[in-house]
Amino acid sequence: MLVTAAPTDSAPLNEETRLIGREAVLDSMGLVNLIIEVEQRLEDEHDVTVVLADERAMSQKNSPFRSVQTLADYICQVAAE
Repeated sequence: MLVTAAPTDSAPLNEETRLIGREAVLDSMGLVNLIIEVEQRLEDEHDVTVVLADERAMSQKNSPFRSVQTLADYICQVAAE
């Protein structure tokens, strides 16, 4: 899902890949699409319903959307609740 959204000439993707900010591999619409895709896949493939882009996520001092790792950590946190 991230691979198809990232430019083909970018560096390999890993847990440190930036999702927002100056070095991000996604633009704002790409990030929105990624969040929607992750939410849908969690529901379809794992029967887990989460809302990732809510007030809680947006009000955090450090955005959970900074990198692949911070997003993965946030997904685990939200899914465990």
